[in-house]
Amino acid sequence: MIYVIFAAVIIVLIISAGFIAGVETAITGASRAYLYHLAKKGDKKAQKALLLKESMTTVIGTILVVNQLILYVIPIIGTLFAMRYFSAGKVALVQAVIGVLMLIYAEIFPKMLAIQFASKYALSIAPFVDFIVNIFRPIITVLEWCAKYSLILCGVKMVDEKNADLADDELRGAIEMHSSDGDEEEAQKKSMLKSILDLGEIPVTHTMVHRRHLKTIDGSLPIGKIAEELMNCPFSRVPVWKDNPENIIGIIKTKTFFRVWKMHQGEFEKVKLAELMAAPWYIPETTCLLDQLQNFRKRREHFALVVDEYGDLMGCITLEDILEEIVGEIVDEYDIIASGMKLQADGSVIADGATPIRDLNREFDWSIPEEEAATIGGYLMHELRKIPDVGQVYSLQNFRFEILRRQRNQITLVKIVPITNLVSQ
Repeated sequence: MIYVIFAAVIIVLIISAGFIAGVETAITGASRAYLYHLAKKGDKKAQKALLLKESMTTVIGTILVVNQLILYVIPIIGTLFAMRYFSAGKVALVQAVIGVLMLIYAEIFPKMLAIQFASKYALSIAPFVDFIVNIFRPIITVLEWCAKYSLILCGVKMVDEKNADLADDELRGAIEMHSSDGDEEEAQKKSMLKSILDLGEIPVTHTMVHRRHLKTIDGSLPIGKIAEELMNCPFSRVPVWKDNPENIIGIIKTKTFFRVWKMHQGEFEKVKLAELMAAPWYIPETTCLLDQLQNFRKRREHFALVVDEYGDLMGCITLEDILEEIVGEIVDEYDIIASGMKLQADGSVIADGATPIRDLNREFDWSIPEEEAATIGGYLMHELRKIPDVGQVYSLQNFRFEILRRQRNQITLVKIVPITNLVSQ
């Protein structure tokens, strides 16, 4: 009977030590984002678990104290019992067996289990751990004070590493770690999340419509001619200029124009263009997409003109342009589908010189630098420091670029081949 009691006591103590060891691993490894999500929904256990993660120093101190007490008691009980009821030669054997059981079931097994189900484990034990922490708090406070000032004496400064940049990197890492396993929908979600995080780093010049492609209307034209141009225009807002195309005097909304025209029974001479135009909204080229998105929301506007440091018109940016940066290209029944890039059978890509580098990187999972230029043509001229001739081939950043067409001082068509494709052929 005494042997059964001894075995039961040892098993209970080992299970207790294993439970405490698992608690340490679970609280440490539990997903803070998952717990925060449940806590916001009112989950009391998640709220406790989140508070425990916020005070990890105290929690870890409590767990270590309790765990060490149990692990200290087990071998003492085993040794005393063995010396009382076993021969001297079997004392070492009993100690060895207890040591192996402690290693497996008080350390390895519970931590493996806690790692596998960290968040669920943390939720289930959070109330108990909170209770234990409150009991041992006075002792742990003294121990923490001793440890803290010991570190200071050793020249170690206690600083909080948590900052906005670190949190942002953690979020990016979590997105990258999320496996899509060939699932196109999951891959699209990852791309969208990464694009949202990038909005604060991308200037509007990388997404805007360049002035060369900007649809504008001469304000000096007869109203009938303006109506004809607006009728054939796929855009809801069109800049109006006077004297020269860069002197924008207002923005006309197509819907507003034709509503007023209808009110006047189609009599163009009664339509006053100056009364229908809204004042142009200019923004500097250094504005990032995140700031511009917030500005669009504040002003309840969808359209802005981008100017450089000298006040010269560079292009326009719309709310749709920013949304497309997040979700990808949005095509409606009025859009002309022209992506500017075409994948070839040999793995190469034929791209228009005005194709945004970000579109190429996102479409083909490439890493062409985007810091110095927005388009692939601009990137080549920046890197080469000259305007290349048709037929010339260059190797840059693990890509081979062949100039297929050039118009005056602009690269209009280029063939891009990843170096890895060339090696594999």
